[in-house]
Amino acid sequence: MNDPFIISSIILSLTFLFLLIFNNTLKNKLLKVIFLILAFIFLILIFIFDNNYIYELLKNIITYIWYPNYLLFVSTIIFSIILFIYTLLKNITFLEKIINYIFFCISFSCYITFLRLNIDLNSYTSYYTKGLVIPRIISITFIIWLFITIILKFLNRRQDEK
Repeated sequence: MNDPFIISSIILSLTFLFLLIFNNTLKNKLLKVIFLILAFIFLILIFIFDNNYIYELLKNIITYIWYPNYLLFVSTIIFSIILFIYTLLKNITFLEKIINYIFFCISFSCYITFLRLNIDLNSYTSYYTKGLVIPRIISITFIIWLFITIILKFLNRRQDEK
C-alpha cells in the first residue's frame, strides 16, 4: 500500500463520490457531462487495455451459449416467467409484449420438454448427449431476446426525443 498511485486513485474516487453526491442537490449539468465523458473514457480504456477481461468475457459468453449448465438454464426460465408477469402487469408497447410472449412460450415449452426427457443431471454424459440441445435453444433465444430488447429500447428512446 506504499504505491502513491493507489492512494491517489482512492482519494480521486472519494472526491468523485462527494462531487456526485453534492451534484444531486446542485443539479450542475456541466459536472454531469464531465462525469459522463469520464465514464465513457474509462469504459473505452477497459475494453482496449484489459485483454484478460475481454478474453474471459468472450469465453464465458461462448460457454454460456454453447455449453449452458443446468443452473443457468433454469435461471433463464425463471427470468422468462418473471418477465412474463411483468409484461402482463405493465403497460409496454405491443411489439415488446409480443417479443416477451414469444420468449416465455419458447422457454416454457423447452423446459417442459427438458423435464420429459428424464435427464439425469448427476450424469455428465446424460446431460451433454441427450439434453444439451434444449438449454442451447434457451440460451440462444435469451441472447436474441436481449439484443432485440436493447434495440427496441434504443429506438423508443430516440422516438421520445423527437
